[in-house]
Amino acid sequence: MSKSYDKIVCDFEKAVVQLQKDLQYLADKNSLSTKFFDKQNRIIKSLIDYHERTQTYTEQLEKESLKYQKEKYEQVQSYIERIISFEAICIIHGIIDFPMWLSKGKSILLYEAEELGKNKEMRLPILLNDKLQQLSIDERNTVMDILQKDINTAIEKLINKINKGISKSYT
Repeated sequence: MSKSYDKIVCDFEKAVVQLQKDLQYLADKNSLSTKFFDKQNRIIKSLIDYHERTQTYTEQLEKESLKYQKEKYEQVQSYIERIISFEAICIIHGIIDFPMWLSKGKSILLYEAEELGKNKEMRLPILLNDKLQQLSIDERNTVMDILQKDINTAIEKLINKINKGISKSYT
């Protein structure tokens, strides 16, 4: 099993301190030349500098990671708030079947929206459809005529244009 980062750092610090003690012990016994002693001290200093630099860098990364996590959390909370608002808007407008629509997936939703947009059509909210079903056939047709007035007008113009073209070909 691998050691934890804190344990590795602790072991490293103990090793450097022990190196310093051993070097000092040998220097006190006059077993070392000044040149060798200075060289070993430079090596130990380099190890300490490297360790301090790595610790600073690690702390900086941890701070950035915490900042990133906080920003992500806030972003997710913002998305959750928007989703809740979207669901409330849907319910206010009688669209209670939005979970069914969302389950269809983005590509199907985009395709459906594009087709409805091209044809200048719309899907009625499920609660409005329920209300329409409670009306008589004549009342339902009247409401649908009103809702589809633009489409009906466009169809009538097209039919008139076709009829004019047909009557011209017979004359």
